[in-house]
Amino acid sequence: MNKLPPVVLPKIEFTREFAFSDADFERIRKLIYKEAGISLNPSKKDMVYGRLVRRIRELKLPGFAAYVDFLESISGKREFEQFVNALTTNLTFFFREEHHFPLLAEHLKKKATAGGELAIWCAASSTGEEPYSLAITALEAVPGARISVLATDLDTSVLETGRKGIYAADKVARLPPGYAAKYFDKQPDGSFQAKAQLRNLITFQRLNLVESNWSVKRQFDAIFCRNVMIYFDRDTQFGVLKRFAPLLKPDGLLFVGHSENFYFASDYFHLRGKTVYEHAKKP
Repeated sequence: MNKLPPVVLPKIEFTREFAFSDADFERIRKLIYKEAGISLNPSKKDMVYGRLVRRIRELKLPGFAAYVDFLESISGKREFEQFVNALTTNLTFFFREEHHFPLLAEHLKKKATAGGELAIWCAASSTGEEPYSLAITALEAVPGARISVLATDLDTSVLETGRKGIYAADKVARLPPGYAAKYFDKQPDGSFQAKAQLRNLITFQRLNLVESNWSVKRQFDAIFCRNVMIYFDRDTQFGVLKRFAPLLKPDGLLFVGHSENFYFASDYFHLRGKTVYEHAKKP
């Protein structure tokens, strides 16, 4: 019996709208590392293309090489904000990594007995779900206490979302039972906005963790910096942790992401529990 010849399917070539060479990617990789401390490995090349191609279209540039040339020029300084915003990952939701919030509540109850303001810094606030979760936790733990939450991020667009405090119904549905009605007002379009009393507890401002000068000067009872330093190399992580140390009160707590481990900074922080650190040397 004669065998049929194998079927050879035609090879399909996928062409991109703009050429994107390894040299283009390397230039972008160096720029985002210098500006934001983000370390991109080669597997992120397609992601970078997808996130930046819209900027190239809007600027009517011929391709990626021209885009990087523009970024490095004097006239391209304003574009850097859009560049960083495009490459920043902002996955978040209310009460993410929920095991942290009961620990924060107990910590704040102990601190409240001494009086004074309870201060929390959310150092990677994204679109605001995390700082609102922190403010709600504080209000529930110590009703009547003076509370302030500083919410900082590199991405100016997500900070504006946080200031408005307006979220889709499916996002608010993640809140613990009763919290949506207590802390949010339903809008005519079906979205929900954080009540003014909640929004007023939070200050949103831009801060780049890898910049040499931070606008943050005060000390905090707790610092949340979760799921952002996974994009930094170890030297950058160590530099940030070293700068966190004097901004955390002597009995304060540092909360980090579930996949982050900072054993190499043991001179500054000691692991207290699951992804929660305290000062290595307490006074």
